[in-house]
Parts: sequence; structure tokens; C-alpha cells
Amino acid sequence: MRGPIDRLMKSTDTFKELLILYFGVVGLAAIVFYFAEDKPLGDSVWWAFVTAMTVGYGDIYPVTTVGRVAACFLMHIIPLFIIPLVIVRLLKAFVRDEHEFTHAEQEKILADLEIIKKALKIEGA
Repeated sequence: MRGPIDRLMKSTDTFKELLILYFGVVGLAAIVFYFAEDKPLGDSVWWAFVTAMTVGYGDIYPVTTVGRVAACFLMHIIPLFIIPLVIVRLLKAFVRDEHEFTHAEQEKILADLEIIKKALKIEGA
């Protein structure tokens, strides 16, 4: 059975998926802030983006418990999980594993293993 981290990594393979995740988290926090703090929607969205990027201008801030929980959630999820996922995806696009085998190389290795098994008379060859 795959763990939650495996599922998260698999579900964020593209930048499109990461953007959906990012805007989903920010949007959810903005909606919670909108209802909890009774602020205009535009101000709530502004607060969510400023808080997500840990800028925190201080012009808008939560005063209710629910608003503060939403802020803590947002201040931890974005920089500790989503931004590292973006960085990893960027690095994967630019860094090539020198030890990664091509499909042709893998097929050649499998063929060589079959020859070795037959030569050694290993069962299953």
C-alpha cells in the first residue's frame, strides 16, 4: 500500500498540478478568512497570498481563533510543502541523472542477464 507522501508526489508531477494545489490551498484559506474574519473577499484573497508567501505586511491580520488557525495552516503548508515541491520539479527539469539507463540500455542488460542465466543454468531462464 502506498503512503500519503507517495500519493502526494505522484499527484504533483506537473506544474499544472502544483499550481492547482497552490491556488486551491490559498483559495481555501481566503474563504476561511473571509467567513471567520468577516472581511471583504478581495481583502481575504490579498491576505491569503501575502500570508502564503510569508510576507505578512500586517495591513490585514486574523483576530479570531479560526482565522489564526487558517493563518498557521497557510504559513506552514506553502513554504514547507508546496514551495519545496515546486523546487524539486524545477530541479528535475534541469538536472539529468548521469546514472539513469535508457530503455535500450535496460533491454540490453535484460538480454545479457538471460544469457548469463542460461550459461549458469539457473532455473527460470
